[in-house]
Amino acid sequence: MKDLIIKNIADVEPTVIDRGTNTFTKKSVVGGADIDSCEVAFIEVPVGEYAFGHHYHDQSEEVFYIVSGAGRLRHAGGETDVKAGDMLCFPNGEKGAHVVSNTSDTEPLIFIDFDVRKPGGADIVVFPDMGKMAVIPANGPRAMVDLPTE
Repeated sequence: MKDLIIKNIADVEPTVIDRGTNTFTKKSVVGGADIDSCEVAFIEVPVGEYAFGHHYHDQSEEVFYIVSGAGRLRHAGGETDVKAGDMLCFPNGEKGAHVVSNTSDTEPLIFIDFDVRKPGGADIVVFPDMGKMAVIPANGPRAMVDLPTE
């Protein structure tokens, strides 16, 4: 970390992420040039939507804390219902594959996404359902490419 960081979530501008198949909002609290080895964001998933898509990280580990709402977690072992107060911890690699969907009929699903990465290293995010992967360098632009075929 470069310096002490204090932010109030109410002061963070939301980014609407529209992937064509799903839409959700991300409020990045910490990340990028602010810090070396983690990223923290509040994620708000509307009713019937999901966040990011089914994926796993080559290098990064993730932890989600469900702030409010209810959802369904698809993971390597199957599916599990989740709710406010649950902490979800994902290792890197295929065994950490996951996607969280909002199963509520009335309220958004809100969770805090903590990503921990190796300092200075790049990460590969694999989206097996889409046949794509994202290359996320330590610094610089991200790129989405097709998964290599065997």
